[in-house]
Amino acid sequence: MKKCLSTIIFLIVALGGIYAQNITIRFTGRSQDNAYMRLDSIVVHNNSQNWERTIIYPDTTMTIILNGIYEHKNADFSLAQNTPNPFDGKTEVELTNPEAGHTALLINDINGKLIAQFGNYLSAGTHKFEINLSTPQTYILSASINGKTSSIKMINTGKGNSNSISYLGQTLQQKLTVNDFELGDVLKYTGYATFEGVSVSSTPIAQMQNGSEDITLTFPINIMGTEENPVVNTLLASTISCNSATLNGYATCNCNIQSVGFIYGSSPNNLQYRSTTTLNANGNFSKSVSGLASNTMYYYRAFATTQTETFTGELCNFTTPEDNEPHDITVIFTGRGNSTFNYYFYWNLNLDSVKVENQTRNWEHTLLFPDTVMNIDLQGNTKLNISGNASSNDRMLYTGYTSYRGVVYTQQIQRYLNTETVLFTFPIPLCDDKYIHIEINDCEPVTYNGITYTQSGQYEIGHYQTVQNCDSIVILDIYISNQIFNEIEITTCDNSYTLNGTTYTESGTYQQTFTSVHGCDSLVSLNLSLGNGFTDERDGNSYCTITYGNQVWMAENLRYMPVVNRCSDYTNYESRYYVYGYNGTDLDEAKSLYNYLEYGTIYNYIAAQTACPSGWHLPTDAEWTELEIYLQNTGHNFDGYVDNDNDRETHNVIAKALASQTNWMVSDIVNAPGWLQQKNNSSGFNGKPAGWVFRGESLWINEQAGWWANTLNTNGNGWDRYLHFSRTHVTRSHNNMSTAMSVRCVQD
Repeated sequence: MKKCLSTIIFLIVALGGIYAQNITIRFTGRSQDNAYMRLDSIVVHNNSQNWERTIIYPDTTMTIILNGIYEHKNADFSLAQNTPNPFDGKTEVELTNPEAGHTALLINDINGKLIAQFGNYLSAGTHKFEINLSTPQTYILSASINGKTSSIKMINTGKGNSNSISYLGQTLQQKLTVNDFELGDVLKYTGYATFEGVSVSSTPIAQMQNGSEDITLTFPINIMGTEENPVVNTLLASTISCNSATLNGYATCNCNIQSVGFIYGSSPNNLQYRSTTTLNANGNFSKSVSGLASNTMYYYRAFATTQTETFTGELCNFTTPEDNEPHDITVIFTGRGNSTFNYYFYWNLNLDSVKVENQTRNWEHTLLFPDTVMNIDLQGNTKLNISGNASSNDRMLYTGYTSYRGVVYTQQIQRYLNTETVLFTFPIPLCDDKYIHIEINDCEPVTYNGITYTQSGQYEIGHYQTVQNCDSIVILDIYISNQIFNEIEITTCDNSYTLNGTTYTESGTYQQTFTSVHGCDSLVSLNLSLGNGFTDERDGNSYCTITYGNQVWMAENLRYMPVVNRCSDYTNYESRYYVYGYNGTDLDEAKSLYNYLEYGTIYNYIAAQTACPSGWHLPTDAEWTELEIYLQNTGHNFDGYVDNDNDRETHNVIAKALASQTNWMVSDIVNAPGWLQQKNNSSGFNGKPAGWVFRGESLWINEQAGWWANTLNTNGNGWDRYLHFSRTHVTRSHNNMSTAMSVRCVQD
């Protein structure tokens, strides 16, 4: 496993009388075999004062002033790299505003075309956005507020449902939070990290806090093993200035590491610089690099070289701050397009590169995006961010390059060297793709232009280019009626069911013939199961039930909710009942919401223990396994495999069998719940993507369904099962007790 690693630092200040005493506690995460682990968060519990606070990376400062704890975050303007990146149609990004103001976000493709935008007044703090993009390609996301700008590059590999920027809310406000504290209080520290996609917790440490110290939080896992290849970790950069930074790494191996160092550059796909350094006895190594451009994101990897091969760590990045020191000469290069169809229409373009030629002193240098600013200090050229000497009024030739729709455009501008903004204007034919749709409805396979189509769908049958270099695409929409009705599975708690005017009052298999508007006859086989229901006497809620072997399960998520808690109110120690996305306490209002009616109640682990009604119970981890093996042995693996060895992990392809037929995010992963959702729910379990409430946030609705098991693992976390829209298997994981998810009950 290779990941960016860091250390979380708490700064504690204790005041006695009129004098201040500084107490600094540094926390580091390590595995059992002494490898670094990045601390996602640390839960601090004051056993003496009975309060708890969670510090989430990268909020790395906590201040205690004897009678209170103050948590704060550095609030420089910054646009964080989106996660995940690359992404499949949808991703998220955080923007930190140092001050309130009108905030704008713009997404352009690599040709400069505006794809989506957001604009609104936002308060100071950190804000989260969801981004959806429909076309696989590279995009530039730019953010601006009060004259400050920042941009990142995003890579979409899938097809989303739309092109949009959605505001998800403020994740961190600039505010003061106070808890009681006295020197000598017993504080308990528990670290959390991610290992192979699963959240893991450290062994808790509880101690009186009186002085400064370094604390190592140990996680009960092994990372390095005994392999003879190096384990290389890229650590977070430090001492970042406008033109320099210190890169940090870690390497260990049961072998001979001959050299270590870093490769870095301003593009993740072109790490053109390489620098070696010395490996310390404890496995750490660092290197200070200079000559960087200000206000620029740099990417880097740590590497270690053996006699035969070079191994690299995770790709990390950092952004140099803006250089506010004045320069003798600053040349800013910008680009715009000028439509060849309308000479009065312009739009902004990103410059791929600028070639700078000093014709007086005979040197040249190329600035690559996003390094499109040239700074020169004529006093010895100490701030010259390109190679070569320069003087005011040197004769310069600037050549700008940009690309649009696969074509590279250039423009040359000749100037005498002075501070200015150089604008390249490229004559480009601005295009919008045109789509022509041909619709065909039939009862049988369709033959068009000599090709026979046997399935309904959209097919691209023509791609034409106009004289203006615009695309015209012909789409064939085929709808084959007899493929709609084949077999219908109906499970209902009612005692009757009506289909096409015929009412059935007994369970069984029935056949009907449908005639479509196109005159197509289609035979339908109705598999009907009636009257499987149960009513909870506590609140009158009724539930469908279903039998799997020797088990009787509720076929719906539990809705029992004696009170409702705010999603932001989370704890490991008391029951919490949530409705996804609701941050109020009005029970009647909560029960009227769509997310409650559709998905049921979301429970933390404590609440889940007592949520099921009399005669029912929360299933154990073993009972979940029994259900999974039963489905695998009774034909519900979606690739047809029968799991005869009674091992849930051997061949688990039952996610679609458990997932509901609606509301899942679309996926192109074959046999995942988001793929051909009408084929879901062959088992009748009807698992809906209700999402989770995780550390105070409502997350993953339409992406994930999760249910608790009534079993703790060795770390004190609760076991659970969850489905993901793009995974074919049921995942067995464990989570902290404050995590909240759905509940299914099993009959005693």
